[in-house]
Order: sequence, then C-alpha cells, then structure tokens
Amino acid sequence: MRIIGLALTLLGTACALPPATAERPAAPVAAPIKGQMTFLYYKDLPAAAAFYEKLLGTPPQDTPAWVRLFDLTDTATLGLVNAQDGTLRPSDNKPVMVTVVVEGVAAVDAWYDRVRAQGIAISEERKTTRLDDKRSIHAFIFKDPEGYAIEILSWTASRPG
Repeated sequence: MRIIGLALTLLGTACALPPATAERPAAPVAAPIKGQMTFLYYKDLPAAAAFYEKLLGTPPQDTPAWVRLFDLTDTATLGLVNAQDGTLRPSDNKPVMVTVVVEGVAAVDAWYDRVRAQGIAISEERKTTRLDDKRSIHAFIFKDPEGYAIEILSWTASRPG
C-alpha cells in the first residue's frame, strides 16, 4: 500500500513541474506503451515457477530455461529469472511488490480464497484502505517462496466520511 502512496506522490510531483520554456524544451513525444513486464529474480527458479503455475492456474510461455514468463493479461507479463542468467541477481531484501489488479471486491475475495486454499500464508489480511475522497482499494498481500510481496487489489469508490 505504501507503494501506491509513493506512486501518487511522484505523479503529483511530475504534474507540478513547470511548463517547457526556451531554456527547457518539451520532451519528445514517446511512442504509445504496448504492455508491461515485471521481472523477479530467483535462487530457485523451478520452485518459483511451480508456485506461480499453481497460483495462476496456467503454465508459463515456452521460453529458454533461465526465464519463465506468465501472462497476467493481454498486455501484462510476470517474468521469473534464474540467479545466473538475467540482468540482475536475487537478493534477500525484496523492496518490490507485484500488484495484480482485479475487478471488484468479490474478485479480491475469490483470489483470497484461492490463495488460502493453496496453503499460502497471508501477510496482510483483506482490508479496504481509503486513499482520498474518491478512491479506495480493497486488497490483501501474501509472499511467494523467496519473499516477494504479491498484492491482489481492486479499486473501489470511497465512502463518505
């Protein structure tokens, strides 16, 4: 949840930047973003891949042995990389959280039931967190075999008060 606060803070800061001037010309227009991939790095890739295959209920894409790619949506992919062959190396410190966005509180609850049924410990129980007057999130968090935090959340409207 802290990640969302940081993202909102950074977005607010970026939106508050002064307009382009002769001394600071506008940045070139970027091409549209087609998708997003998150890569996590593992000491035991086979165990991590088995965990996600069971959790997601789908096998990974056909890839080289050092990486496993799981499609989360048509444009979002979770990549698992072994300790030796990727750009980065696994670390005991896991300052990253993968957030999977689903549609509605019932969907969060269904994922919660699925995670619990697989014997995965919940590190943060389901709760609704008010972000501002318009937005809240309903979410829970658990960890994968090497300690990465996985958050399942749905955006909800904030209740008055």
